[in-house]
Amino acid sequence: MTKKPIDRLYGLPFLILGLAVLVKYLNLFFLPNWVFAVILVWGAIAVVVEAVRHRKSSQ
Repeated sequence: MTKKPIDRLYGLPFLILGLAVLVKYLNLFFLPNWVFAVILVWGAIAVVVEAVRHRKSSQ
């Protein structure tokens, strides 16, 4: 069985979240607060979805 393209990109939200945190707190360039908030919410949702998938696959 082959993986779907979305399953191959499961690390993408975590990568973007890490980059956003670095940009925001190291002041590399201007990042509006609302964009940072959207990225944080997206990252939190990704963490929860991955945890649920992992829990279902381990049972």
